[in-house]
Amino acid sequence: MLLEGPRKFRATTQNFSPAILELDAAMRAGRLRHDGNPVLEWCVGNVVGKPDRRGNLYPTKQRPEQKIDAEVALMMAVGRVMAADDGQADLMEFLRNPVFG
Repeated sequence: MLLEGPRKFRATTQNFSPAILELDAAMRAGRLRHDGNPVLEWCVGNVVGKPDRRGNLYPTKQRPEQKIDAEVALMMAVGRVMAADDGQADLMEFLRNPVFG
């Protein structure tokens, strides 16, 4: 589900690209932690950042039968936090605790 109003995240390549780059950097640096959810781990392993003609990355599957929904949702959340202009979003805090329950 996409957020409505000022918190809306449009699922475009231009919006996904910064989130993909940030998540990749966070994973490589050990800044991204989660609760060990096996579905999220499976989806993360299935997603590939594919460049468009302008060099922006968008999420795609390695193979058609794979699922990437949980990773795309995480990218959308990170993208929304990165684009926040209300001064209330904290990307580092989100990356330390992205699972809410």
